[in-house]
Amino acid sequence: MNTRLVNTPPALTFRWLGMNGTEVTVPDETDTHVIDLSRGERRTVRLPDAGADTTVRVRLAEGACLNLVQIRPEGSENTSVLTVEADCGKDAQFHWYRVVTGGGKTYDACTVRLSGDGACFTADVAYRLAGDDVYDAAVTALHSGRKTESTIFASGVLSGQANKLFRGTIDLRKGAKGAVGNETEDVLLLSDDVRNGSLPVILCSEEDVEGNHGASIGQPDEELLYYLQTRGIGREEALAMLAQAKIDAVLRKIPD
Repeated sequence: MNTRLVNTPPALTFRWLGMNGTEVTVPDETDTHVIDLSRGERRTVRLPDAGADTTVRVRLAEGACLNLVQIRPEGSENTSVLTVEADCGKDAQFHWYRVVTGGGKTYDACTVRLSGDGACFTADVAYRLAGDDVYDAAVTALHSGRKTESTIFASGVLSGQANKLFRGTIDLRKGAKGAVGNETEDVLLLSDDVRNGSLPVILCSEEDVEGNHGASIGQPDEELLYYLQTRGIGREEALAMLAQAKIDAVLRKIPD
């Protein structure tokens, strides 16, 4: 086992917020995957998450399209450290589906370089945490190509004493004229003892670009719960339905 700093954001913030990276004891087991798609190639790949120190390197040539699906299974109790690094060529499309429904500690870092003109990146992240689960994630879209697009969407549920920290960064660099980046997070809090951290960041060093971010974080709507209860649905069942809906919002998008 060895310890290293993970999920350091491109732009540091106040140290007392505790968002400038996390020290993690990394498992001894290492696993590396390389996905290299040629021009115009399209593929959907599902990689298992068995809880290890895993690195996935992706290279997409012109017009290539990759759907990468990675699901952390329910009941996991070990530590998972995942690093995804992608480089997208002209008109390439990279879609990352990440679902975390297990226990234990999960650390994700996904960095995508949109270097080719017209390249697109979409991240759909869903998490359901309970007990003393930990989910620490950083998703970064680096725009350098013209008319590139990125969308970072995260939806999750926290209960028990769960701890979640999500850093989403859209970096609109010099040369990325016409680029558009969007980031949205939707978090449902089912306990007063959870700890939720959200750090949306937009960096810009180019004109004629667009960056947007928004977040919805709160407890269940009591009026909605009351409505469901008047239809014969118990409170706990209604809460479970609302929680599952957060996960289903991402699961429905995953290609068959």
